[in-house]
This record gives sequence, structure tokens and C-alpha cells, in this order.
Amino acid sequence: MLADLEISNFAIVAEASFSFGAGLNVLTGETGAGKSLVVEALNYLLGGSLREKPLRTGTENGFVSARFIDVGANVYKLLAEWGFSDLEEPMDLVLTREIRSSGRTVSRLNGRMIALSNLRELGALLVDFHGQHQQYALMRPAVHLGMVDHLSGREHEARVERYGVLYRRHGQIERELADIQEGERLRLREIDWSNHEIEEIDGAAPQIGEDVQLEERIKVLSAAEELAQGCAGALQSLDGEHGAEELLGSAAAVLQTLSGKDKRLQPLGQLLQDAEINVRECIHELYAYHEEIASDPRELDSLQERHEALRRLQRKYGPELADVLNYRAAAQRKVEELLGRGEQGEALQEEEGRLLAEMHELALQISDQRRRTAVEMSAMVERELAAVGLKQSRFQVDCQQLVEPGSDGEDKVEFLFAPNPGEAFKPLAKVASGGEMSRVMLALTVIFSRFNKVRTVVYDEIDSGLGGLAGQDVAHSLMELASRAQVICVTHLAVLAAAGERQYHMHKRVEEGRTVTVGSCLNPEERELELARMLSGEDTDTARRHACALLQRAEEQRAAFC
Repeated sequence: MLADLEISNFAIVAEASFSFGAGLNVLTGETGAGKSLVVEALNYLLGGSLREKPLRTGTENGFVSARFIDVGANVYKLLAEWGFSDLEEPMDLVLTREIRSSGRTVSRLNGRMIALSNLRELGALLVDFHGQHQQYALMRPAVHLGMVDHLSGREHEARVERYGVLYRRHGQIERELADIQEGERLRLREIDWSNHEIEEIDGAAPQIGEDVQLEERIKVLSAAEELAQGCAGALQSLDGEHGAEELLGSAAAVLQTLSGKDKRLQPLGQLLQDAEINVRECIHELYAYHEEIASDPRELDSLQERHEALRRLQRKYGPELADVLNYRAAAQRKVEELLGRGEQGEALQEEEGRLLAEMHELALQISDQRRRTAVEMSAMVERELAAVGLKQSRFQVDCQQLVEPGSDGEDKVEFLFAPNPGEAFKPLAKVASGGEMSRVMLALTVIFSRFNKVRTVVYDEIDSGLGGLAGQDVAHSLMELASRAQVICVTHLAVLAAAGERQYHMHKRVEEGRTVTVGSCLNPEERELELARMLSGEDTDTARRHACALLQRAEEQRAAFC
């Protein structure tokens, strides 16, 4: 409940303080006195925006502040999620929104800064505004659907929420499947090409280092004749007549004989013997090499062909054979991934089938409940319209099946209205006048207040187009609503003002050459005077008696709701 509201330098309001109570609180005053500014200030405090700068001309700073008491547990739960865990039930909530000449605003909750988006969400839980803007909202069928769902109960709303989750997931699946189908041909081409590359590499079966070995072997085979001739010449020099082996053997024998006469020659003779042995081993190896070095053109062609095959792989996938094998492994992973996309498409189609089945079942349940609620709601609204002076009007909640289901199900809900007997039902937005729209909005609020705990309700311009008996009927409904919730109402009608448990009067005055708006809570005598003025424009005995009668009737009616 809104306990206190303080306004400073807001529009033409210099300073104003209000202490509101439970039940019906009314704001009165002449046209232009600033009654609606109080509502605008409260809406601004709770995150609303204004068409013009709210700061009073000529001032540097201003603010709007409010204290709320008896706040519901759902509010404290939300605050805990935002990090305000120190605020626990039943602590009061003090909201302040500062206004600065720079255009910057700062919002605080119990002294701590709060984001504007959070402020708006919190405000929606604390205060329910009903004015011209909300009347426009009542003209939209999307709002009608939400009202029917809300009146259908929490279990129904849970089904609608679940349907919405499934609907959004189904849309996501359709987009993913479309992407998969669009890329299917490309995917298959990529699989074929990658498989071709893998087959090409596997067909050659390259081994790391194989290219180096081939190059060495090709080099030898290409020079086979030259190597054979050179080898033969070397053998002739080493093993032929008067060859190196024979000469070394003769020299070694001479030194061996002479070493008996001079021992210093013995080591030299040993060196020659070792050289002879080394030459003999070399001759043996060269004979063996000479036998192997025979030219083989077929082998050379085969090796060159193999080497060229490896070179082609290296040019395409290399530069080294290790790179070729790494490329092959990457291509294999790509094929597996691309094949997996096809499996993903199958999995998505299976999920889509399950979603559609569940959505269809939920849609049937949701539609059935909406139609039952539509019948009940139509009757309830007609009873409430009769209570606010629209006894001849008829109201119908029309439920039609959509051609294409939406995120809320398969139904289109629209409020239809027939203001006079004999007229056909037409959309509420097209046939209801401003006064009728205000009373339809009041009727709906009264109905919802019977099923759910209603927060503070603020009405601005609810008396538009009202007068006489219709005003009395609206006053009666406001008192019923005020028996279950705090109501703040801006009004020009004396009968509505008299229905309030407290009355606040707004008026203008000139201070130091500037117009300011001030407000005050009226005492019983001041209230009689204000009601008399509202009734006749002046304070007369007749107007006073009429004012007292209105207050007495309102007191009797209020007692009936206790």
C-alpha cells in the first residue's frame, strides 16, 4: 500500500506531501489545478516517462519519493534476486527518483541505487495505473487474451507458458532445419570432395621419409653406368697387375726384412701391412658393390613414377609428407562432422514431431479453458456493467481459432460490446465511448480483485463522460474495489469525491510572481465546502445539504462492504 508520497519541484508543484490510507482516496480540484500531476509524479517515480522535462522551471534539483507498506512476499522475493536481500518482510520500501537540471535522474530504493528497468518491474508489482493510456491498451486484442488467461487460473497460465516455450523451440528447430536443408547439397558435395581427397591420399599410402629414400635411390640408378665404370677402374688400380695391393705387399716385406737391422723401421712396416689389409677389404667391398650396381631402367622408371606421385600429393596437401597425412586426418574429421549434421537433422525432425504432438494437446486444453472462461467472464462483466450504470449494454468475450497458431496458442480473443439494445456486437475499441471504456475498465478491475490480491490501484479520468446516476453507480463499484485494495482516484464528480474515505484538494496560487500547485488533505468541514463547490460552483446552504447527503450515503454504502 502507498502510505506517503512527497513531491518536490515537479512540473508546477513546488512542494507537496500526501499521506494515503487504505480504501478509497480521492484527489479533487478545478481543471488545471494539478490533480493529474500527482498521478504523473507517482508514475514517473515508478519508472515511467514524461513527454516534457519534469523539473520545475528555474530549479536545479527535484525529486519524487514514496513509502510503501504491507508489501507482498513476492516483492521481497524479487528484491532478493536483485541483491536487496537485506530488505525483508515486513520492512517498508522507500523509493526516490531524483531529477536534475542536466536531465540525468537517479533512482534509489531505501537509499541504495536501483536500475530504471528494475524500478519499472517493481512498480508494476506495487501500483496498477488506469488512465487514458491504459484505455488504449484495453483496445488491443492481445490484452484481452491475457485477461482471459489470467482469469482462467494459474494451472491454465502454466499451460500457456509451457506452450509458449514449445512454440519458441519449434520456431528455432524450423530455422535450424531450413539452414540444414539449404546447405544439404553443399554438405553432400563437401563430403564427396573430402572422400575423394582421402581416397587419393590412401591410394598412394605415403610414409614419412619415403620421399627422401626415393630420391637417394633414383640418384644411384640414374648414374649406374658411371658408377660401374668408375668402380671397375678403381678395382684395376687396386687389384690389377702392379696394383696397389701388390705394391703395398712388396714394400711391407722389404721393411720387415730391414727392421731386423734397424728396429725403427718396424712400425713403418706395420703401417704398410695395415694399409694392405685395408686395401684388401676395400677391394672386397668394391667387387660386391660392382655386382649390385647393374643398371635397371624398369626399376628406375617405377621409382620415378612413385616419386612423382608423392610430389603431386605434396604440392596439393604438403609441402611435406607429414603435412599430407595431417591433411588426410583433418579431411576425415570433416567428413564425420558433415555426416553428423545429417544425423542432427534427423534428430531435429524427431524432436519437432514430439513438440508438435505436445503443442497440439496443450492447444486443445488451452482453447477449451479459454472458451469456458469467455462464457463466465462475459456474464460477470455484464453484471458489473449493470452495476456502473450500463444496464442495457451487452459484453461478449469472443474466442476464434487462428489460421496460424501463435506463441499463446491457437486462439484469438477479442472483447465485443453492444452499448444499446438491438445493436449487434462489435469490437470494444470501435463502439465504446470514453465513459463506457472507463466503466468497462473498472468492471474488469473489480472482477479481478475478487480472484486475486490487488495492489494499489490508481484511476485518472475515470469520470470522463459520467454524470447523474452513472456517477453513483461508479462510486459504488469503486467502494467495493476499495474494500479489497487501496484505490487512488482523480475526479471532477462530487459523487465520486464523496465516496472517498479521504479527500485531497489540489489548487493553484501565485507566490512571488510564480504559479505553484499545492495540495492538502481536507478535514470534514473543508470537505463539505469542497463538495458544495463541486456541486454548484459556490458555497450555498442547498449545496451544503446535498454534500452532507452524499457523504452520509457513501458512509452507509461503505459499511455494507465491511
